[in-house]
Amino acid sequence: MVLIERFRAAPRATQLLVALAAAHVALKLFLLAFVGQVTLCCDQVSYNDGAMALSNLVRDLAGGGPIHLAELQRNLVGGGWFTPGSSIALAPLYVVDPHASTFAVRAYLGLFSSLLLLLTVIQVRRVLGDLFAIVLMLLVGLSPTWLLFSMAAWGDLIAGLLATILLMELITLMRTLVAGRAPRLLDGIRFGVAAVATVYARSSSTLLILGMGVVLAVTALVGLRGRVRWRALLSFVVAAVSFVALLAPWSAFASYTLKSRVITTTTVPVVMSITFGDRDRVCFGPCDPMFNPGTTTGNTWFPPMQYSREVQRATGRSEVEVEKQMWTYTRPSVTPHSYTKDVIADFGRYAGKPASFAKLLMPDGPHGIVYWLVFVLTYLAWIPLLLAVFALILARLRATVDQQVVALLTTIGLGALFTQPFVHIGTGRYWTTAAPLAALALALLIRAWDARRDAPRFSGAPWVVDASAEAVAPAVRTWLTGAQLVLAGLTVLAVVGVLGLGLT
Repeated sequence: MVLIERFRAAPRATQLLVALAAAHVALKLFLLAFVGQVTLCCDQVSYNDGAMALSNLVRDLAGGGPIHLAELQRNLVGGGWFTPGSSIALAPLYVVDPHASTFAVRAYLGLFSSLLLLLTVIQVRRVLGDLFAIVLMLLVGLSPTWLLFSMAAWGDLIAGLLATILLMELITLMRTLVAGRAPRLLDGIRFGVAAVATVYARSSSTLLILGMGVVLAVTALVGLRGRVRWRALLSFVVAAVSFVALLAPWSAFASYTLKSRVITTTTVPVVMSITFGDRDRVCFGPCDPMFNPGTTTGNTWFPPMQYSREVQRATGRSEVEVEKQMWTYTRPSVTPHSYTKDVIADFGRYAGKPASFAKLLMPDGPHGIVYWLVFVLTYLAWIPLLLAVFALILARLRATVDQQVVALLTTIGLGALFTQPFVHIGTGRYWTTAAPLAALALALLIRAWDARRDAPRFSGAPWVVDASAEAVAPAVRTWLTGAQLVLAGLTVLAVVGVLGLGLT
């Protein structure tokens, strides 16, 4: 009764968020009944093996026994294709239950992702207000395919939530800068920790972090003077040091295992070969005929990895070096036309088929009524988010400095994530990383439209936290406006160039 009374007394936005969270849990439990017994497949197997290896490491350390480096090298690092974020997230389950069933794995991942979503929504509400939190929970937290992915071991969905938390940290830092103040050193540490967590979940988020770092540095240089500027730059140095210090253990161990320098992952050469090169030359000729890249008769990625290992055993050269040579061997077939044609196809799968991977998570594949409901509802949630992404990139929102800050940073985040089709084969799996930021883009456009009304409905949102931000130096406003224009221009040039070369 006390909880009911508190719920009734809560603001309407709080009531709505609680109702959406309850719907999220109910829908997830419903889908768990379908996905719970579906065997892990594809990259999930590698993440799961890495989690078991980490749990064994914990037991070795707790028992004072020897550490089995070979198991970590084999199952956690492997070919260096995956950062260990998902394995780290899943490892506690195997520490408690070394023989966890598939259902237990799915249920644990579902609980973990829901808690992370809740934390993300809380942070978004704190920084941007009710509207943003509601749109995020409604169009992402209730998207059926996103919910199915939240019970899978792929790292893309987790990376999207962590990237959103990182963006909230960045917006807070930018608000401090445009108000003429320097961030604290603790703020820099928080940013560095959030950044490395995002990279551990998905290495492709590195570009996003670099873009955000550039914006922070330029804003500090343009808007601050004297000691305040140097204190701000010092906090960014602390952020960078925190990032490097936390990434270094993985990078060093992967480099030691593979006998080659590894910063995050080693996938780029093979990915480029399969995505853009001549697939009949990936393994210095055709790969194993039973599992040839590009066919439907096996895993596209395993044969090149296996081949590079065989060459490494035969010649003593590192796998990483062999994979780079494989890309060099397939590259002569790449032309501007073939490359842009592949980019268009990649983007079509990335953004145009958000429910395509759901069949891997449903026991009856793409045939049952539940799958078709998932398919339709996923499109209904994703289409407005996708349209909002393009609208935000091309729009110039500059009614207030804070509006410019949020628009610019969200645009950079989405732009960085949407570069993936230019360097990696696109599938309906990767949109889950961009979905939370796309939800913020939609909320941002709604908020900007609403602000023009005589009686805005969302005026209670913390749109401008510090009034002094509106007295920011003209150079900062010019820089923010110029950055928005440049991003819009680059987007138009990229789209026109790719379509022009790829469709002619």
